[in-house]
Amino acid sequence: MEKRALLAFGLSLLVLLFWEYYFGLMRPTETQQEKPAVMAPAPSETQPKAPPVDLPPPVLPDTLPQERSIPLDQQFQKWTLSTPLYKTEILAPGARLSSYQLKGFRRTVAEDSPPVEMIASSKSGYLPLSVDLLHHKAWQLSTIPYSSQAPPETTLSAGGQAGTLSLLQELPGKIRLTKVFTFSPESYAVDVEIQLNNLSPDPLEDQLGVSLFFQPLSEGPDESSYNRSRPAASFSGSLNHYEVSDLSTKPVVWKPPLDWVGYGNNYFLQALIPLEDREYEVVPRVLDADKGLLQLVYLTGPFQIEPGQGKVFKLRLYTGPKELEHLEKAEHNLVDAVDFGWFTFLAKPALVALKWFNGYIHNYGVAIILLTILIKAVFWPLTQKSIKSMQAMKKIQPKIAQVREKYKDDREKLNQELMGLYKTYKVNPMGGCLPMVLQIPVFIALYNMLNAAVELRHEPFLWWINDLTAPDRLHIGIEIPYLGGIPVLTILMGVSMFVQQKMTPSTGDPRQEQVMLLMPLIFTVFFINFPSGLVLYWLVNNILSIVQQYWINRSA
Repeated sequence: MEKRALLAFGLSLLVLLFWEYYFGLMRPTETQQEKPAVMAPAPSETQPKAPPVDLPPPVLPDTLPQERSIPLDQQFQKWTLSTPLYKTEILAPGARLSSYQLKGFRRTVAEDSPPVEMIASSKSGYLPLSVDLLHHKAWQLSTIPYSSQAPPETTLSAGGQAGTLSLLQELPGKIRLTKVFTFSPESYAVDVEIQLNNLSPDPLEDQLGVSLFFQPLSEGPDESSYNRSRPAASFSGSLNHYEVSDLSTKPVVWKPPLDWVGYGNNYFLQALIPLEDREYEVVPRVLDADKGLLQLVYLTGPFQIEPGQGKVFKLRLYTGPKELEHLEKAEHNLVDAVDFGWFTFLAKPALVALKWFNGYIHNYGVAIILLTILIKAVFWPLTQKSIKSMQAMKKIQPKIAQVREKYKDDREKLNQELMGLYKTYKVNPMGGCLPMVLQIPVFIALYNMLNAAVELRHEPFLWWINDLTAPDRLHIGIEIPYLGGIPVLTILMGVSMFVQQKMTPSTGDPRQEQVMLLMPLIFTVFFINFPSGLVLYWLVNNILSIVQQYWINRSA
């Protein structure tokens, strides 16, 4: 019985891990600021009441403009703003973001690696935050040059006040369009205010579209099945993930109530947050499926601006890491972007504890070991009860075998005698299984957390392990097929699991023995490409289990 309990636990855990990997990552889509230093006169928000007018019909998603590419070999006027967290550049054509580099994160683990570049679509010539008036496409507001009296370079210091940057484009006798960016030195969130003034003698009837463009944030092996870039949307706190390939065949339109829409991988996020309750919708469009090039259009409802009047549209952009404290600052349920699967409510406290440990020892590898010890201590009574229940079941196995043989042809009598036997010897046949099953949610939560926590990215442990989010490989100067190096931690994990199996009470059934001895091999293969931080957790957990098993066996 105890072996069947262990087998059920091992297989259940394996199935849950596979399920979370294949399906959890691919859930279906049922799913006071200072005034700007330089800016145009603020549009009037108070407009005289006018009789109802017939606004233009809404623009259909398939007619939205998408030509935003810029010549990659040309130089344009630009404005650079730097904060302690990031450095961003805005190009004059369209007043669009051309670069957004995160100062605290490198592209690779190498010390001389450049910062992470969040505007990945720039390599295809597409820049985010382009603005269009959809019934006046000939004005080309998304590509014509904007101007500003701001200096070419601005730096915000830590603890300082927020800074603003205004860029203006005016079509004489038609419109004036002003983009006002508000940057904070302590946040990755950027507020964007789009001011539209009607300079013509006639009412302006139109719709405004704001386009963002995305491409995979990583290249090569970093953009793997364990760390994929994909779009997401949050509706009233309910998070939905989407696949770019699905959006190619099944177009969708996202409508309010919408917290935010974005694009990101395990570690980084680019998100657009609507700050107004006006009628709007967001339309995702795949521009190049092979490159993973995606366009998100924030589309306002039809509106009318009287001559000499104006209208203001407000948005917030978040471009940065998936760190809980920064996501919480941006508000609007953006913190839900940190999604650790079914058991996120367990994974997030574990991450907080991990960061607390690291705050004192400054080594996330050691922090993982301490967190594992803490969790093992919490579950120690349950595990001990489970092991003792298995030992008790082992002692009465001969009597169970006799009862089974005696009543093998009478199922009802067999069950009665077995229950009587369990009652006589005060043994719970499920006592060895249930305590382990109760630990499965914690295992799954830690699996997801250690696999996707940006805090562990490029964090070293010791010796050859210089990135706890990368697979464990010890390079010995010889290229090993399919692996590159030796997965030392993974092999040790498999060995520790084998030792643990050998120490576990046995029923003496050779078939069950063979099946259980296969589990370490299965888990070793399964973990071969897992992040080394996750393998380290599993190894330490196995070692602690061996110590506990030895202690209980000795006491018995």
